Amino acid sequence: MKKIFNLCILCFLLCNTLESKTISRYGNKTRAVNKNKQQNITPPLANQLIAELGIGMEYYKYKEPNVMQITGPMMNFNSTIGVIRKIFRFQTDLYFATHVGANVYDGGLYDHTTQTTTAYSTKSTDYYTGVTTKFGMTFFEMKKELFFGYIGLGYRFLHNLSIDKPGIKASYDRYQGYLFLPIGVSGEVPLNPKVSFIGAIEQRILLFGHNTSTFSDIGYDKDLYFEQKMGYGGRITFGTKIYFQNAGALKISAYYDYWKIEDSNIVPAYQQGVFIGNFVEPKNYTNTFGINLTYAF
Repeated sequence: MKKIFNLCILCFLLCNTLESKTISRYGNKTRAVNKNKQQNITPPLANQLIAELGIGMEYYKYKEPNVMQITGPMMNFNSTIGVIRKIFRFQTDLYFATHVGANVYDGGLYDHTTQTTTAYSTKSTDYYTGVTTKFGMTFFEMKKELFFGYIGLGYRFLHNLSIDKPGIKASYDRYQGYLFLPIGVSGEVPLNPKVSFIGAIEQRILLFGHNTSTFSDIGYDKDLYFEQKMGYGGRITFGTKIYFQNAGALKISAYYDYWKIEDSNIVPAYQQGVFIGNFVEPKNYTNTFGINLTYAF
C-alpha cells in the first residue's frame, strides 16, 4: 500500500513537471510570436533628426505686364534641417538660386523729356534666396511619412541687375523682399518597400513686401523705397523617393513655384531737387519651373 501511494505521488509530480515544461515551452513561443509582431509595427517616432541636401535647375520668368520681363535658366541649391517628436515636426528650409549667365531682360528705355519709350534688351544677372520655418503634425507608417500638414513663416530676398550695353547708363540694382505665411501639406504614397510617390502643395500669403531701386546710380537724388502689401504665392511639387537599403533616400522631383504681387505705393523722384515724376513698383508675376535632385539623410 505504501509503495502504491509513493508511486502515485511520483506520477503526480512527474505530470506536474511535464505540464510546467509544456506551458513554459508554448508560453515562450507565444511571446516570441508577439515579439515578432511588435517588430513589424513601427513605433511612434521620437526626437528624430532630419536633414536634406539638394541641387537642381529651373526656368525663371519675372514679368511686369506692359513694362518688362526677365527670363532664363537658373541653378538652385536647397537644404532642410528639422526634428520630429512623436506626431509633431519642426523644420527650417534654406534655398538659393542664381543665374547661369543666360538671363535676358526685355523692356524699354523711357525718356522723361519726350515721354517716349524705346524697346531695349540686354543680359540680366539675378539671384534669390530665402528661409522658411514650418511647424505641424506628421503621421508615419513603416518609416514612410504619409502626411505632414504645416504652417510657418518665411522670407524671400531677390537681387536683380541688368547689364548696360556700351554707351548706355540705364541699369540700377533692385532689392526685393517678401515676408510671408506658408500653409501646406506634403506626403508620400508607398509603391513598394523601396519606392514612393511624393507630392506637396503650399499656399503663401504675403505679409509685407519691400523693394529698393537704387536710382541714385542713374542720376537721381536718392534711391526709391517701395512697400508692397498685397499678394500671394505658392508651390506644387511631385516626384519619386527611392530608399537605400542601409540608410537615406534619393528624391527626384519636379515643381512649379509662383508669385503674384500687386502695385506698390507711389514714391516721388527728384534730380537736383527738381521733381521728375511719381514712380511705382508695378504689379508683377514670377513663374518658375524646375527639377530637383535631393538626398535625404
